[in-house]
Amino acid sequence: MKNFILVLLSGLLFGLSFIDIGLGFLCFFAFVPYLYFIIKATPKQAFLFGFLFGLFVTLITLYGVFNVKLIAFIGLIIAFPLYFAILSVFLRKVNESFSKIFLWIFPLIWVGFEYVMTLGSLNFPWLNVGYSLSKYYLLVQAADILGIYGLSLLVIIINVLLFKALTGKSKQLLVILIIFVLWIGYGIYRDKTIKLKSSDLKIGIVQLNVMQEDKWKPDNLVPTIDEYENQVRILAQVNDVDVVILPESAIPTYILHEPKYRKRLQNYALENKIYVLAGFPDYAVEMVKNRPKYKFYNSATMIDTAGIFHEKYNKIRLVPFGERIPLLSTFPILEKLQFGQANFEFGTTYPLYKIDDLNFSLMICFEGVFPELSRKYAKIGSNVLVVITNDAWFKQTVLPHEHANNTKIRAVETRLPLIRAANTGISYIINPKGQTVIKTDVYEKINITSTLKVKESNRKTVFVNFGYLFAPLC
Repeated sequence: MKNFILVLLSGLLFGLSFIDIGLGFLCFFAFVPYLYFIIKATPKQAFLFGFLFGLFVTLITLYGVFNVKLIAFIGLIIAFPLYFAILSVFLRKVNESFSKIFLWIFPLIWVGFEYVMTLGSLNFPWLNVGYSLSKYYLLVQAADILGIYGLSLLVIIINVLLFKALTGKSKQLLVILIIFVLWIGYGIYRDKTIKLKSSDLKIGIVQLNVMQEDKWKPDNLVPTIDEYENQVRILAQVNDVDVVILPESAIPTYILHEPKYRKRLQNYALENKIYVLAGFPDYAVEMVKNRPKYKFYNSATMIDTAGIFHEKYNKIRLVPFGERIPLLSTFPILEKLQFGQANFEFGTTYPLYKIDDLNFSLMICFEGVFPELSRKYAKIGSNVLVVITNDAWFKQTVLPHEHANNTKIRAVETRLPLIRAANTGISYIINPKGQTVIKTDVYEKINITSTLKVKESNRKTVFVNFGYLFAPLC
């Protein structure tokens, strides 16, 4: 019963720190009960209660995935707790072998496992500890050096120091104070020293608020295209914007293969003399053993003021179970399993879209929680990060807020402006300091506009230049 209470308390603190209710500070205490548990756990206890810890966290933070796909939810409530169970068994073994230094190894191992969650087809780094700090402006400034994994490391180190203080080593409280002084001090320094300048581009975002149950109905296709056309015209002719961003799968049909709908999207840009970035599904056909094989993609592109479609971006990071069955490439027979998932193909290219003197880059949906994607774009010359997403799947749950909060860290890591266009919200523009310039609420039909601001200096951040090498090394 004691172990159950400890992991329940730890899971509650950890889970609640992610929910957008102002309790992010709980992350600094969340691992203290867990440490009490893991230090004395047997192998069986480590696995069982590690699984329960993961289950508590998953149910608190990710219950909304049930609305996406049942198979995705089932996969999560098995895979995520199993991940924490394996991690707990490993931590217990490390403690058994290196008990004298275990508490100092613990943060490194945890961050190392966070990095592992970005690898392979089961990748899902939604619950990196550092994301719980997304609302703490001064604390997240360190991400331009350390990245999200560095923020996680600092949080877990403070948990360890607090645990040591509670077990009789009160001097650790002074160390915690010193860390916070330096950490907040760096945040104040970056806030004062980063200078922004206005670009010549005015950005418009269309949040049409199309419900998921209506989005793919054939009878709604033309009305949806008509309404986007109307909103784009308003932004261009009334609000005088230069660039309009439409969400993921804004046009819910294979427009590149349907000339009349392709022409409609082309005219959004051509008739209004603006640039349009928009998402849509796409497919390619290849012959396999003299039979056509269809490959489907979650895609987006830019249409310029002359109506020209630029290179298509295909989503690189696919949602496990929701967009693709994990390990499908290794075990093709899994393709025969159909639970309502899409089984999209992975994208492989990183196109940049030139608008005036700025390069825009696109990410789709939960790609915004992968720091290596935005870092890659920043390294190859992106000046503006754009994330388009649907999020109608999540309905009235905590997930739209978690998703938006996690994504905004990318602006601080790269010191690039970040534009997020979400079908049902939350849409926003974040400046290179990580400040919200303009933002929508969930489930409102609205357009927002703002003149884009960029950093005066072109110098890349430490994170962009050197990445998060310590996380893989962990």
